[in-house]
Amino acid sequence: MKKIIFSLVALVAIAIAVAVFYVLTNLDSLVKAAIEKYGSEATQTAVRVDKVRIKITEGDGAIYGLTVANTKGFDLAHAISLGETGLGIDLKSIKDEPYIINHITVRDPQVFFEINEDKKANLNELKNNLTRSGSAARDEPAEEKAAAKEPRLIIRRITFERGRIAAKVTPLNKDYDLDLPSINMTNLGGSQGATPTELAREILQRLIDAAKAEIKKKGIDAEIDKLKAEAEARVEAEKAKLKDEADSKVEEEKQKAEDKLKNLLK
Repeated sequence: MKKIIFSLVALVAIAIAVAVFYVLTNLDSLVKAAIEKYGSEATQTAVRVDKVRIKITEGDGAIYGLTVANTKGFDLAHAISLGETGLGIDLKSIKDEPYIINHITVRDPQVFFEINEDKKANLNELKNNLTRSGSAARDEPAEEKAAAKEPRLIIRRITFERGRIAAKVTPLNKDYDLDLPSINMTNLGGSQGATPTELAREILQRLIDAAKAEIKKKGIDAEIDKLKAEAEARVEAEKAKLKDEADSKVEEEKQKAEDKLKNLLK
């Protein structure tokens, strides 16, 4: 009996060791898959990562080539592209949730702002996607939320530095290259932590807002508003012209009818 118990214990120990070894040796690919899954759910567009490197024993890591695809209806391939992203993990927190990331530093991020022929802005469309995905998540039945339980995380600080904004304004046939000011975010997830999807949604919304504020400050929005006003004025002028032509036609037909009536009464 003792031999059977010892054998079972040994098998369990081996199974646990294999599981731990698998997780540790495949951690980079697991993190990469998680970023792509939760990021795509938040943005409702394709989020891709080139490579992930996690040194769990040292509490640090890096993410390379993270991109957020543009929404449909735009020419540019991406809306956001992040350069090297370094992160520091609180090793004391990895036993239980919420897991704590002490800092994330995003170097050389690029935001691609585009206004298409329909006067729609890709960052507005992406932000609408983020809002819709948040509403959909809140409306999910409790059973589905439990079945798809995400880990909870706290991010103490995240910094975007040396960023650029590439703007393409198709109606004006103009391109712009702007600096993206440094962005600092702190205490994301609060004290209880937030899911990766919730964090992705919040971080991207803040990044988009910062980029849009810089674009507005540089006067691109004013040029677009002027273009819209000119287009609306042309439409109104065309409407007025058509109305005048229609009124003139009515008067002409009315005069013809009166002339015919006079001829009949002669």
